[in-house]
Amino acid sequence: NLADFSGKESFTSGLQEAIDALPESGGMVWVPPGIYTLRRHARLRRNVAIRGAGSSSLITRTPEVFSALVSEAQSGDTSVQVESPAAFTVGMEVSVFDTAQHGWYATHAFIMDINGNWLSLDRPIHRPCLLERKGTVAHAFSAFVGWEVSGCELEGLCIDGGNTSGQSLFADFTVSAIHLVRTMDARVTRCIVRHWPADGFSVQGGAGAMVTDCLAEGCLGHGFHPGTSLQHSLWTNNMGRNNGRDGLYFCMYVLHSVVSGNTFYGNGRHGIGGLGDGGDQYNVVANNTCVSNARHGIEASRGQNNTISSNICLNNSQGEPSKYSGIGLIDVTGMTVNANRCLDDQEVRTQAYGIEESGASDQNLIVTNHCRGNLTGSIRTVGADTKQVDNLE
Repeated sequence: NLADFSGKESFTSGLQEAIDALPESGGMVWVPPGIYTLRRHARLRRNVAIRGAGSSSLITRTPEVFSALVSEAQSGDTSVQVESPAAFTVGMEVSVFDTAQHGWYATHAFIMDINGNWLSLDRPIHRPCLLERKGTVAHAFSAFVGWEVSGCELEGLCIDGGNTSGQSLFADFTVSAIHLVRTMDARVTRCIVRHWPADGFSVQGGAGAMVTDCLAEGCLGHGFHPGTSLQHSLWTNNMGRNNGRDGLYFCMYVLHSVVSGNTFYGNGRHGIGGLGDGGDQYNVVANNTCVSNARHGIEASRGQNNTISSNICLNNSQGEPSKYSGIGLIDVTGMTVNANRCLDDQEVRTQAYGIEESGASDQNLIVTNHCRGNLTGSIRTVGADTKQVDNLE
């Protein structure tokens, strides 16, 4: 029971202490109703489940603060010099980055000591961060991190980043609210992420992940983010609404995964984006509803061999009317696009085409789709060997 470990002296409101108290074989941490504030992430372990009571089990974070570096942070350094040390406290987690060193190349560390304007870190700098590239230290971190573990579970938690400004200095996927890396058979069920200053749910690499019955709302990045060679994953019955980027974003070599039965609306880019970009293949995107997103309902780009079936893409291209379509196929081949309903029923229409091929797209199969009522047209193809059959236009 987390209540047995929660205390002001804990940087994770007792979460990490409760996880660490479980036997090596694993177990369950119960998060009773209450508010639990993090200054650093909680690290998941093999066969450990974190379970809460839904919205009443609220995980929050201390506000994001940051400062510019005043001297360069070189690889191997274990301390950094900042302009404004008063923003930081011992024990909090920080990210050290610049305009070139972000994503996997940023450094994430805990502050061990503060001496003048020097912050001592618990691990060395991963890549050099330079003043000319706007080197910065920010109190940016995940709520939960699972790294190369099997059988970890999160269920019935509400994670609120508290970001109401609509901006963050480091809105990077490596500080997503839930960030799982090369895990096996991870389970995330009935969790809510709101207002996180990055992505909501990030699963990078590994296999067998299932993210089901979750809500990502008002995050500055993507709502859901499968990426980095993730295989055999399942994303079902989720909702992504009013996030700053895509409702769900495919990224880099996602294989044999299913995105089905989800609802994505009001997002700042696509409902579902990036499918195919970076080598995603043999994925199925089916039975989703993508409504009133700023760009495409579903975007597939620069890839091949994925299936888009039985989705509803309605009233998209809200950000730039007439520029984006229900389903956008950009430089893709070998796609099967069938039985989708891509429509616009607004008084002032915004969605350009129902389905639109562009660029070097070719050899796609576009069949039995319903695409009436869009602003520019029903279906547009450019590929000489693309097959368009039995569509209602």
